[in-house]
Amino acid sequence: MPVNVNDVVLRTIKPFEIAKAVAASFQKHFFIKDTFVRGRVPFRRYQSSVTGDMAKLLVKTWLEENGFTVIDWDDARTSWRTQRKPYDLKVNEHEIEVRSSFSKFTTVQQLLAKEHIIHPCNVGVKEITLQIFWRDKQCTEAWLCGWTRKTDLEDNSLVGVRRVNGRLVDFYMMPFSHPNAMPVNQLPNYL
Repeated sequence: MPVNVNDVVLRTIKPFEIAKAVAASFQKHFFIKDTFVRGRVPFRRYQSSVTGDMAKLLVKTWLEENGFTVIDWDDARTSWRTQRKPYDLKVNEHEIEVRSSFSKFTTVQQLLAKEHIIHPCNVGVKEITLQIFWRDKQCTEAWLCGWTRKTDLEDNSLVGVRRVNGRLVDFYMMPFSHPNAMPVNQLPNYL
């Protein structure tokens, strides 16, 4: 079921989500290693961790507002000394990875036409991959766009190459028009 403009959920980041992301990222950023982006200094890893954690917390709050009990891996973990994680969020035994990117586009129509649910091929895919896009560089608002299942994303026909810091990197890239790209508002029905 392709993702349409009316399916996208706009969320505004809340101060407590920012504070929690900053605190968690401070704990773990020294142990985060480069995956597809290479040569980052610790501060860049920290920045990426903060924006990723804020995205995760936006989704967590949205799911809780929809009546779900949500487990955040950062609340369940027993050590900050690893970047390995079985999930970002867990709902009813469903493991969710939240992928966040910055939008290059000013409208949802442009974003849905040009962007994808994207996941690096060299990183393990979780059961559910949910894609959001920050609407601005200050990370004040985000579009919760769509999601897909691991079995649908790990498809060789969806592998594409993107240039990251001068290197070519393989990604799974599912267009939002793909039949297996699910609208974010359909996620509660799946969970």
